[in-house]
Amino acid sequence: MTVDDAVRDLLSIATDISGVAVLDAGGRVLAASPAAATDDLGSCANRLWAAACSADAAREGAVADVVVHDGRGVVAMLEASGHRIIATTGPRPAAGLLLFDLRACLADAFDDGGDAS
Repeated sequence: MTVDDAVRDLLSIATDISGVAVLDAGGRVLAASPAAATDDLGSCANRLWAAACSADAAREGAVADVVVHDGRGVVAMLEASGHRIIATTGPRPAAGLLLFDLRACLADAFDDGGDAS
């Protein structure tokens, strides 16, 4: 399965997600949904991840995921399989299910020999 296929599958099952992008370890966008604003997305995602890691370093833990809530929805991001995935949702998504779906998308794209095209 390609990264694009994995993103399409994710969007077909995760109705809470309004936009999603898959990034490589350097923050380069590998695939994105049409609703994802990809301009500067990689650098914004890298800054969000770095801020979370910096804050978590004070507690001596490892960052597994980042979930930011505001009045309009959620931005969720996680790292797995050497890649990151970031998604936006509307208000009150099922956060646990959202993170599960994001992790499954990366596994579909990369763990099972998926190619990055």
